[in-house]
Amino acid sequence: MSRLLNPSFRRVLPAYVTLLLWSVSWSVTITGPVLPLYIESLGIGIVGWSTLAAAFALGMFLFEWVWGNLSDRTNRKHLMIFSLMCMSAILVLYTHHGSFFFFLILQLLSGAVGVVIGPTTRTSVSEESSSNSAGLYASLWWVFLSIGGIIGPLIGTYIAQTWSFEYSFYASSALSILLIFIVLWSFPRSRQLASTVKSMSYGLTSTLHRRSAQLLFLSAILAFMGFSIVRSFLPLYASGRMGMSTVQVGTLISTVAASQLVAILFLGWVSDRFGRKPMTIVVFLLCSGSFLLYLVADTALQVFLVSISAGLGLSASLLLLSLVPDVTPKRMYGAVVGIYGSCEDLGIIMGPLVYGLVWTAIGPVYIFVASSITQILAAALVFAIRQQRSSNR
Repeated sequence: MSRLLNPSFRRVLPAYVTLLLWSVSWSVTITGPVLPLYIESLGIGIVGWSTLAAAFALGMFLFEWVWGNLSDRTNRKHLMIFSLMCMSAILVLYTHHGSFFFFLILQLLSGAVGVVIGPTTRTSVSEESSSNSAGLYASLWWVFLSIGGIIGPLIGTYIAQTWSFEYSFYASSALSILLIFIVLWSFPRSRQLASTVKSMSYGLTSTLHRRSAQLLFLSAILAFMGFSIVRSFLPLYASGRMGMSTVQVGTLISTVAASQLVAILFLGWVSDRFGRKPMTIVVFLLCSGSFLLYLVADTALQVFLVSISAGLGLSASLLLLSLVPDVTPKRMYGAVVGIYGSCEDLGIIMGPLVYGLVWTAIGPVYIFVASSITQILAAALVFAIRQQRSSNR
C-alpha cells in the first residue's frame, strides 16, 4: 500500500484517471458489444463485421508506434487533446447509416487517432516504475482500463436497448469532450524528452535488434489475437448462438472485464515477488485451457462461466506490458511501448480475419479452439525471453 502513496504514484495518477475515462468512452460503443450489434442490425454479416474489426485494429497498428514515438519528443497532453477532439466528431458520424465502405473508413480513422491515449499513458506509467514496482504499476494500468471496460458496455447497451444504438454513440462522443477538459486540467507535461532524433533512432534500432524484445513483440501479437475473440466475436456468439438479449450481452462483456480486473491486480502484485515471466507463462496456459471449455458449454449460464474463466486467463496478455522495462532502455520507453502496442493491434487485426474464416468455414465454436492454440504459442515465446532490467536511465 505504501507504494500507492509515494510521489511517483501520485505523479502517474492523472494518467490512470485519463485512461479510465477514455476506456469508458470507447467501450460504450467502439470496443464494447454495441458496435458489432449495431453493425449486425444494419444488415452487415459476419464477414463484413470481421473486416470492419480488422480495419479498426489496422488503424491502431499503423499509428500507435507513431504516437508512442512522438510521446518521447513532444508534450503528451497536446497529443491526447488532438485525439479526443477528433474522436468526439468521428463517433457522431457512426450514427449515419452509410455504406459498408463508409463504416470501413470510420473504423480506420477511429483506430488511427483514438489509440493515442494508450501509448501516452503507458509511457507515463513506465517512466515512473522501478524494478520492484513494474508489475504493480503495469497491472494498475490494466486495472483502470478494465474498470472502464466494465462500466462502458453496461452504459452503452442500456442506452441502446432503452432508446437506440445511435444515442450510445452520442453518449460516447460527449464523454470524449468531457475528457478534453479533464486532460487540460490534470495531466502533467512530459518529464523527459528524447535529446536528439539521431540518438533516439540509434537507441531504437539497437533495442529492436534484441532477441528478447522481438520475442516480446511476437508474443503480444499472438496473445492479443485472443483478445479479439472477446471484443469482436463473443457478443455475436452469445447473441446468435445462446439467444442472449442486448443487455445480457453487455453484462457478459462487463463481467469478463471484471474478472480481468480482479486477476490482473492480484497477478501484478504476485509477479513482482515471484517473477513476472513465470507468472505470465502459467496464466497463458490456463487461458488456453479455458478457451477449450467452450466446446462443452451448451447453455447461456455455462458460456457465462466459461467466459469468466477465459477472462481470467487473458490476464496473461496484460502482464506482458510489465516485461517492457526488462528489454529496453528507459529513454526509449515511449517508442518501444508504441511498437509493443502496435504488435497488440496486429494481433487484433489478425484475430478477426483468422477467426472469421474459422467461423464461416468450420463453425462458430471452433474460433475458441484456434485461440487456445495461439495462447500456447505465446507462452512458448515468453519462455524464451531473457530478462535483463536495463541500467540505462
